[in-house]
Amino acid sequence: MIAHNDLLCRQAKSYYYDFLYSESCEPIPEYITTHIENCQRCQKQVNQLKEVLTQANAFESQQKQYDSAAIEMLKLHFAYMGGEVTCNVVKPFLPGLLDPALEIRIPTPITTHLDNCRQCSEDLETIRGLNLNHKQLRRLSQLFAEKPVEDSINCSQAQVAILAVVTMAFRKTNAEILKHLCVCHDCRKLLYQYRETVHEELLHNKMTRKEFPCEKVSAADVFDYAVPYGIDPANDQYAKFRKSFTSHAVTCPNCLAKMQQLHNTVYAISERAESEVVTIYHIDESAKAKVFAESDSLYAGFPIKVDVINREDEIITKQPASTFDFTTRLKRKVSAMNLKPLLKTAVAAAAVILIGVALLLNTPTAGAVTIDKIYKAIEKVKNVYIASFAPNK
Repeated sequence: MIAHNDLLCRQAKSYYYDFLYSESCEPIPEYITTHIENCQRCQKQVNQLKEVLTQANAFESQQKQYDSAAIEMLKLHFAYMGGEVTCNVVKPFLPGLLDPALEIRIPTPITTHLDNCRQCSEDLETIRGLNLNHKQLRRLSQLFAEKPVEDSINCSQAQVAILAVVTMAFRKTNAEILKHLCVCHDCRKLLYQYRETVHEELLHNKMTRKEFPCEKVSAADVFDYAVPYGIDPANDQYAKFRKSFTSHAVTCPNCLAKMQQLHNTVYAISERAESEVVTIYHIDESAKAKVFAESDSLYAGFPIKVDVINREDEIITKQPASTFDFTTRLKRKVSAMNLKPLLKTAVAAAAVILIGVALLLNTPTAGAVTIDKIYKAIEKVKNVYIASFAPNK
């Protein structure tokens, strides 16, 4: 290495990026390349630039993943346009609505049901209060989407593993067993009863461990043990870091009580009967003329109409509502979509989805969205992609 030359260092600064990525840039003067390779000061600054760019690229890649997930979620919401939306339809979407990376800022067939259904709205607030992280919200969403099906694990196999689950020794189980214990009503009930027996015995024996700050243990801390759906012990690289907690919790009545409470909370939502509220989300082409009119409607300014139907009322819709198998859709990416002629209704629907994408990707959370902003955003769109979803296909 040689001592830095102020003049050459100043000249070299403008070539730092080119030096790192020479294959995509104009050739660098040979004397500049030689200087950078041999100057300690320039080498240090080049390394700092490389580190910053690496972090920026990693952030951009992560942001693209979030954007892609948000757009896919928006597509799933609008797959219910024109169909009946009930509580069972909405439940799998609830956790995703609380994920900041998937925040939806326009009314959709799912969110409009929440606006009109007190029970679903209360379920959403209950889940919000758990303060679960991104991965936990995703797993909870998948759990709510599960349907009773035959799996490779029978109840007798799963019940043998209950002791290991209660003692949080997941390494003695596997992903399929943990899934079965979460999905099967009978096995789940036995798991709860066994944990409750252990809890009561610890209380009776007055076994508490004061050295651990139980009051700071949150629902998110015990979620993986109370609701181990989606956990794969064979690939859990963080298991060893949880040992200090699990060794305490397995003999702590306070922590076990929190697990029992969380168990009851999650499965009360999962098994809750549907309310009488059914909503149907329509594209309303006449809304364009009403955009600037005075209105107290919750959806003023959006080209939509929401029908709210009570199951007890005998209302016949013009077309039978289609059903949508969200269980399958949630667990796999959309692999193919059929292109349809650009009918007026389809174009209007695409406009609503375009608005959603624009707000998802470009609007700050705290910013207010006006209809003027929406129109300006749409005016900039040069190409519109129309996707048609076929429920149950």
